[in-house]
Amino acid sequence: MEPPKFLETYLPSRLYPRIGWAALAGASICALCGLKAPLAFIPAVLCAATGLFLFWLWKQPPVRLAETQFNIGTRAIAWREVRQINNPRFYCPLIIDLKLTNNRHKWLIYAGEPEHIDKLMFKLRKGSFMATFDGVSHRDYWAWAAVPPKTETTAEQPPVRMVSTEEEDEIERLYQKLKTVGRLDARNSESKTSDED
Repeated sequence: MEPPKFLETYLPSRLYPRIGWAALAGASICALCGLKAPLAFIPAVLCAATGLFLFWLWKQPPVRLAETQFNIGTRAIAWREVRQINNPRFYCPLIIDLKLTNNRHKWLIYAGEPEHIDKLMFKLRKGSFMATFDGVSHRDYWAWAAVPPKTETTAEQPPVRMVSTEEEDEIERLYQKLKTVGRLDARNSESKTSDED
């Protein structure tokens, strides 16, 4: 059996090691300051841990997509094996718990650019034809995704009329009367003026 031809490969972003080196540099500066002020060792440890975590994210295996499967490093997963993809726990970096057949789970960790993360999520949802996405089946998910979003009333579309033109004229007449008199009921105003006399 010949190996699959990968259509796309998603590599981790090069931004992560750069920020990791900056965090390690900050850790070394804080450690030098810690020789004179021991409290500076606290940010040194935090910066070092952040730098190591960013290097760990950068060393995660790439995600490769093919027609019948996708690979996370050397682990090949057929599209028909995926049973559930939920919203990611973290979006940047992308961390997803994929539920596979026979109640198996595989963590997908991808530290990429936000636009690559969006594209990868789209491809994962498109290829996983037997999966549910947040409890919605593949067919229903893409049916709802095809519905155009509700737009505001544009100049091309006339606004929806709530009243007829006759009612609109009556409302306008009452408004003008209220504006000139100050009250809608003229009899009440006359009785009040007679009571005052």
